[in-house]
Amino acid sequence: MRKASENFFESELRKSLHTAMVPGQIKEVGDSSVFFARLMDVYPVRGSKIDWKSVPESIEQIEEDDSLQIERFLGFFDEIVQRNGLTGEVVYVGDSATDFALQAPLKIMREALSELLAIPQHHYLIGGESSWCMCFTMEGAMGFGFRP
Repeated sequence: MRKASENFFESELRKSLHTAMVPGQIKEVGDSSVFFARLMDVYPVRGSKIDWKSVPESIEQIEEDDSLQIERFLGFFDEIVQRNGLTGEVVYVGDSATDFALQAPLKIMREALSELLAIPQHHYLIGGESSWCMCFTMEGAMGFGFRP
């Protein structure tokens, strides 16, 4: 599924995730634009982002200190997964530096999350059938909500 002209971030991400991708634990599942279009169809949006305030019972947090963001994002992810009993396959998409979507079991995606979050872009994790979504932005915002 590689495009002819992959960019630096896509190339580096493929290298760093190679071990997980080789045995098929993390798979490329197409272009991220397909998943963004689906998100925009099922979640309320404001501009180009999910409008978390319009998602019933959504959870939002922010970490303004750049040096703490990845650690806080990982903690937010772990807390949300545990609190809501999330399981199964999850899709990862980024909104600018990478154009492909990745899919893996939630546990495997968690293992890759530090690598994914190091890429300078907004990050989205999407549950099956877009039943839930979690977002981490470059500005330090974190959001989670179930499909309205």
